[in-house]
Amino acid sequence: MQDDYRNMSLAVVGALAVVFVLFNLFPGIDIWVSERFFDSQTRQWTAQTGFFNAYRELFNIVSIGLSVTCLILWGVALWRGPVFTVPREVWGFVPLLYILGPGLLVNAVLKNNWGRARPANVTEFGGDRTFSPPFIMSDQCERNCSFVSGEGSGAAAFFISVLVLSAYIANKTLRRTILTAAFLAAGLAAALRVFKGRHFLSDTIGAILFVSLVAVLLHWLLIGRINSQASRRGNHA
Repeated sequence: MQDDYRNMSLAVVGALAVVFVLFNLFPGIDIWVSERFFDSQTRQWTAQTGFFNAYRELFNIVSIGLSVTCLILWGVALWRGPVFTVPREVWGFVPLLYILGPGLLVNAVLKNNWGRARPANVTEFGGDRTFSPPFIMSDQCERNCSFVSGEGSGAAAFFISVLVLSAYIANKTLRRTILTAAFLAAGLAAALRVFKGRHFLSDTIGAILFVSLVAVLLHWLLIGRINSQASRRGNHA
């Protein structure tokens, strides 16, 4: 089990390294992708419509609702034991992932200190700020900046949370259906930030990978170690 967590951590770190090298060797990828969703004639971005705005609001409500619900059930599980057969550590995993990933690492640390201007604010798309590659600190934004995507990180936390909780659904067909729906919903929510000119592609990919790394480490601390200790006790019984 320890090897599984180590391998997952190394896989995420390796993916971050690949993204770092790729987007810094070829920073034009970000501009090229964003250009696909920008109309230079009207100076408008693709997703500036009522449907996409409504979808964004709905997804955020569902995502926050999931986190708050799990927080409440965590409290119940601490008091009364497993709820719906889900252990207290699993209920606790979800709100802690949102707090440590999107909340602390992404919004408090990266977005407020990295200084990368958003696509809509750089000169290539009619703004007055200079484009800068990801993973390299800049001075083109004061706070709530482009690197990394806050809502992309929230979408990642949402899907990972559903993935972890779905392990306790006995019906395999229902589990696959829920996971597919969650993946598509989270994927669209993350992509919308690129479509709307609020984030570059690398911001969104980076957000997903950073939250994934937090998730692996948190899952090991909360759930993996406990399962490993229980397994060892069972072997010695």
